[in-house]
Amino acid sequence: MVSERFDRASLRAALGRLGDSGRRAEALDARAALIRSDLTGLSPLSTALLSSYLERIGRPLAELGFDGGALAGTHGYAAHLAVEADPAAYGATDVPVIGDLPPSRRGRPPVDLANRVVRATRRGFEHIRAVDDDVWSGLCACVTYRVHDAAGPDGPFAEPAVVEALVRIGWVLRQVDLHYRQEPERR
Repeated sequence: MVSERFDRASLRAALGRLGDSGRRAEALDARAALIRSDLTGLSPLSTALLSSYLERIGRPLAELGFDGGALAGTHGYAAHLAVEADPAAYGATDVPVIGDLPPSRRGRPPVDLANRVVRATRRGFEHIRAVDDDVWSGLCACVTYRVHDAAGPDGPFAEPAVVEALVRIGWVLRQVDLHYRQEPERR
């Protein structure tokens, strides 16, 4: 458990320990930031699911702040878009997606979709993540730094585990969008 803000020196040290995977993670983070700056929003489906999740998480969100939660979730979504575009740049050979989502009925996703999204972030997430453990760890360190930096020295503090959970949510939401043929809103 981290009790201090993740500053630039902490990020440099974490990425340095990861070697080549740290460099890939940093490149993925930078590409995700560029993609995120080009988005005006996630798909309507993913926006509703992310908002619902942020409302549900209670205490961790109070510690993180809604803006920090949205930043982490959308960054995870954008990171998936980056890996889709160039898997090899981030050490991925494939971009697996969730395979067991039911079809939509009358144009609507299943009512339990939010629960399915949360479950996908837990059991078997490493199978749908595409990047290896070290690249993922480095990406989450980058996003933790971004959240802490955006909050400022007196802003809400977020534990790295909470940030990672939200990056996972964003990653899975992109896969949900792929399954239901949804796209984010772009400038």
